[in-house]
Amino acid sequence: MDNIAACYIRVSTEDQTEYSPEAQKRALEHYATQHGLFLAPEHIYIDAGISGRRAKTRPAFMAMIAAAKQKPPPFSVILVHKFDRFARNREDSIVYKSMLRRQCGVQVVSITEHLEDDRMSLILEAMLEAMAEYYSLNLGEEVRKGMTEKARRGEFQTAPPFGYRVTDHRLVPVPQEAQAVQEIFSRFLRGDSMADIARWTQKTGLLTHRGNVLDTRRIKYILENPVYAGELRWTPDKGEALVVPGGHPPLIDPETFQAAQQLLQANAARFGKHARPTEDRKHWLAGLVRCAACGRKLIFSTPHYMKCGGYVKGKCHASQHVPVRLLEDAFLSQLRKDATCLAHFQIQVTPSQEENSAARELAAVERKLHRLREAYLCGAETSEEYKCSKKALTAQTEALRLRMAQQEAHLPQIEARLRHSLDTLNDPDAPLEARHRAAAATIAECIWDKKKFLLTIRYDWHS
Repeated sequence: MDNIAACYIRVSTEDQTEYSPEAQKRALEHYATQHGLFLAPEHIYIDAGISGRRAKTRPAFMAMIAAAKQKPPPFSVILVHKFDRFARNREDSIVYKSMLRRQCGVQVVSITEHLEDDRMSLILEAMLEAMAEYYSLNLGEEVRKGMTEKARRGEFQTAPPFGYRVTDHRLVPVPQEAQAVQEIFSRFLRGDSMADIARWTQKTGLLTHRGNVLDTRRIKYILENPVYAGELRWTPDKGEALVVPGGHPPLIDPETFQAAQQLLQANAARFGKHARPTEDRKHWLAGLVRCAACGRKLIFSTPHYMKCGGYVKGKCHASQHVPVRLLEDAFLSQLRKDATCLAHFQIQVTPSQEENSAARELAAVERKLHRLREAYLCGAETSEEYKCSKKALTAQTEALRLRMAQQEAHLPQIEARLRHSLDTLNDPDAPLEARHRAAAATIAECIWDKKKFLLTIRYDWHS
């Protein structure tokens, strides 16, 4: 084993001047012959077209490390053309070289960078590792700068999206795919869900350029991609996206694209970013009711139950297991009761970041009036100062009372909306999608607590 060697060969696409795998292999074989080493064919490890930035992304490298960990190791030395072939990251280089040397008794030898086993060689090796890492980082930075500049000029640099092909670094429409993209936007703006659109594309046999079906995730990507409105989007290092005119023929007009973005944002605000498509729900209550313990949504469970989605995934201790008919009856019963006695409700307006609720503001102003009167009675305020301040505070109280009165006047509209939702929910012929949307249009929050056997409903007064 002492004279058995492995070799590691890496060629990345970052530097076109480096040796090819064949050239590196010939040089390593020549070195092994000269130094009386046997280079085992099964231990020639090659990573072609892979960067040396991270070891875990190189399958041949990790296979070599795994082989070296065997007891006993099948080789005593690893030959590389240069140390930067082994790693261009100092951390990886130090960790793996140290592990190989101390735990496996395997040395890493560069055939072009001769180092002795002394302290000076340790310093020289560290300098070589630092230079390799600097080269890698600097090269990556220069590549990113070049790609960003190309993006600013409107040059396309990645695989063409569905609907286009690339000719002379420019996007050119593919007629059949372009028509499909236009139909996708049209159907979405007509009210079709992404799941509906995905099923339509699958029925028509449309596939991505890689031969995959257009599922909901890909439909969403198409709807969000400004390339179809004539722009190019480039996101270097996953930072802020750069959007520039592309110079290619758009497949849809900017107004249609903006309308689609507004609808996407509205759907995300109402149903959540990762919500299941409405018509794919197994019950109209699914996605509306939340678990009292963890806040996650209740999901439909066959044959006829609802349970906490977090409990199903092991993220909640309360199953909230309840027959769907019982939950549905409780929900509808409460809505009917609330619709008949809405006039007796006390509406609580949720404060936003810009303003507090009218009731809280009014209480604060009234406290100011009380303190102002006490200051005047104690002589801390003159008569003129008191009158001026009181006038301003009184005007604020009148404005706040008017705002609260307007909220109370809004009750008839709320009652009408609630009754309209009930009409849809009570209609046995209403589609599941329509029933779900009717409930979602009225309900801000609905929480089920099995332990207390309590269903809590909070209404959306602002829709």
